[in-house]
Amino acid sequence: MAETNVTGGARRELTKYRVTFAAAVIGLAGAGWMFQAAYEQHIKVLQIGDDTGQRLQMRGLNHDQEGAEHGQR
Repeated sequence: MAETNVTGGARRELTKYRVTFAAAVIGLAGAGWMFQAAYEQHIKVLQIGDDTGQRLQMRGLNHDQEGAEHGQR
């Protein structure tokens, strides 16, 4: 009877490790999906900025504000 409890306990511990490992893998997959979604949104924002810059340049409203140019005082 003591051997049955030890075997059952070991089986339970193995199941706990399997569940923990599965949860970790699912968490990593979720994090990967979130990074991918954020990257895609970032690309969309950059494309919107590029399009806006091109439209401003075509209308002559883009005054090349890349860097501030200050004269000496």
